[in-house]
Amino acid sequence: MASLRPLRGGCQCGRNRYIIAIPQEHSSEAQVLFNTDRVHQIPLATPLAAYIRVPLSWYHSTTFAFFPDETHTLIRRVYEHPSHKHSKRQFCGYCGTPLSYWCENPPSEAEYIHLTLGSLLREDLRDLEDMGLLPEEAEDKEGKEPSQSSGSGAIERNTALRQSYGVPWFDGLVEGTRLGKMRRNQGIQQSQDGQVKIEWEIVEYSGDGTEDDNAEVAMESSGLGKRKLQDRDEADNTA
Repeated sequence: MASLRPLRGGCQCGRNRYIIAIPQEHSSEAQVLFNTDRVHQIPLATPLAAYIRVPLSWYHSTTFAFFPDETHTLIRRVYEHPSHKHSKRQFCGYCGTPLSYWCENPPSEAEYIHLTLGSLLREDLRDLEDMGLLPEEAEDKEGKEPSQSSGSGAIERNTALRQSYGVPWFDGLVEGTRLGKMRRNQGIQQSQDGQVKIEWEIVEYSGDGTEDDNAEVAMESSGLGKRKLQDRDEADNTA
């Protein structure tokens, strides 16, 4: 039976690792799913839960102990919520990475497992589009052209400004949304003697100006308008 290249994943510390062996003629059984249900938001600590759902028979996993006292059950922990006895979640007992979600309600779901999309290796995450595993809606959105020619320049500027997530198909999903207009950079610099360390973080938002203009008008009308630094300095000197 011919198979596609296996998808690989694991936890942040490397103690949990898995592969997904996808048969080429049955690749349509794999699904990339996005979920905003609270049942998934809270365990993953994100407003948008993302999984790849595959048959259990495709999923093969193992654990690696870094020290003699680390056992399989300590490395791969299983959580079962008291009010959701029909489902189980697996996570790393050391670094805490959420790994999978399994449910037997309805009974037909017991033959499948949901693996967190973020636990896939970055290069394999990028390949999901080439393997035809993305939802059609996502692919259609990526292929859409801007409806107004006047807005194309703004879209190009946003693309240049925002930080790439390293996954082209995901960049396509957020293109044109509020997420696509944000850029976040952070870093750490340390002096050569090691006595001074500076940590910095910059978050930029590139919008069309409408919201900012409205906010500025509202502030000025309330008597709390913005002032340029030069105007503020001149006012302080006068006082």
